[in-house]
Amino acid sequence: MNYRLEAARVTIDDRLREAEEHRLLRALRLRNRAERTTQRARRALTNLTA
Repeated sequence: MNYRLEAARVTIDDRLREAEEHRLLRALRLRNRAERTTQRARRALTNLTA
């Protein structure tokens, strides 16, 4: 029984770690997209005022 509990704990830990990695990657992608959008908007404003 102890082995099953430990195996389940390891599985849960692995899934939590994978979920955290997924969240971090998604956050990085969203931040990069936001930065690109901001740069594009700044360029558009610069072109309008030039």
